[in-house]
Amino acid sequence: MYRRVAAVLFPVALVGLVVTGVWGYQESQDKNNLLIKAENQYQRAFHDLNFHMDKLQDELGKSLALNSRRQMSTSMTNVWRLTYAAKNDLGQLPLSLMPFDKTEEFLGKIGDFTYHVGVRDLNKEPLTKREWNTLRDLYSRSNTVQRDLQKVQTDVLTRNLRWMDVELALASEDKVMNNTIIDGFKKADKVAEGYSEVDWGPTINNLQTRQRQKYTQLAGSEVSPAFAKEKVADILNRPSTKDMKVTTNQKGDYQTYSVRFTNKNGYQVYADVTKKGGYVIWMMYDRPVKQQRLTLEQAQGKAIQFLDRLGYPQMDATSYDEVGNMAAFTFVRKSGNVLIYPETVSVKVALDNGEITAYQAKEYVFNHKEKRNMRPALTEAEARKHVNPRLKVQDTNLAVIFGDEGGEVLCYEFLGHLGKSQYRVLINAKSGDEELVEKVKKGDVEKL
Repeated sequence: MYRRVAAVLFPVALVGLVVTGVWGYQESQDKNNLLIKAENQYQRAFHDLNFHMDKLQDELGKSLALNSRRQMSTSMTNVWRLTYAAKNDLGQLPLSLMPFDKTEEFLGKIGDFTYHVGVRDLNKEPLTKREWNTLRDLYSRSNTVQRDLQKVQTDVLTRNLRWMDVELALASEDKVMNNTIIDGFKKADKVAEGYSEVDWGPTINNLQTRQRQKYTQLAGSEVSPAFAKEKVADILNRPSTKDMKVTTNQKGDYQTYSVRFTNKNGYQVYADVTKKGGYVIWMMYDRPVKQQRLTLEQAQGKAIQFLDRLGYPQMDATSYDEVGNMAAFTFVRKSGNVLIYPETVSVKVALDNGEITAYQAKEYVFNHKEKRNMRPALTEAEARKHVNPRLKVQDTNLAVIFGDEGGEVLCYEFLGHLGKSQYRVLINAKSGDEELVEKVKKGDVEKL
């Protein structure tokens, strides 16, 4: 009898063993593919960072030799564009758990300074001696940062260093981290720390003062690491905070708790919570999404449900991006009939099951206000007179944006076509000045 039972069960067990082995192998392959993909993304972002820093250095050096005001304006605009690109590259590297905020601040200030010089009429307001001295200081300091990053790049290439090892080193509990890449970035950040000695001028200093005030004006008192864990667990609908780890760090002018843990599927989840007030400013984790089962409309619905559950007020979707079977939506708060562009939230949705895999709320957290003066001095018809008559206007509404000086500006937003392209034109609702003109990208949610 036992032989008969064994004869029946043995093939079943064998099949089960084979299926388990195949499943385990497939899971291992998926994780390996994800790690390779992440490593490739990190390597590309790092080499892009070095490329943009080289170009930035060249452009700053060229600006010191220019005599033409028209060329100077172009050069300053190029520097501003390159600093934006370099900051974007930094944001794609696994440095969130390492203090690297001084370099990011340094790049941000270079961008602010060159933007304000580049957009003004240099024929009426030429570059001052003070501003030229500032450019010279920026060239010198960025040159040192560039050399340090180039040394890191040489080590990465010659020694085949991996960025995934950096991520593991930063996530470990070991306080003594001996890693060539980490050490190189710390050295570069130490150099950038001296940016405070640069004479930025009153405009940029006022911008930085306003940014510092945003953190101090956050509602609420300082929260504990335990509260930060609970906040992240609540956002993810997680029943407990078990196995969550917290690191306290300084992000520029404000402190955050970095919360991390491994979810039930084995993927690392990261989130940042402000120490003051306990606001989650971002959360993310990456996983492969092999198949798209949801439409963009359904994914947008999942994102809206997520924001509703977190208690956000009315939010309008203004744009989306679709990459790798993931959809990222940008939402803007709407107060009455006015869009508040400074208060944005981004939500990333997996298109296989509608899971929220990333959430960015920094702009909303730091720019949120309950009350604003939203009474326009001009009527819509008066504002329309300042729009290019060739633009075929299709839609109009009021909107709050950040102006050139960093303050909020109430505008009339005109959306229309010029030829085959769609544009967004923002006219100051008080003065009639043209505050912003931008080409609408394909990802405009109105086209869904």
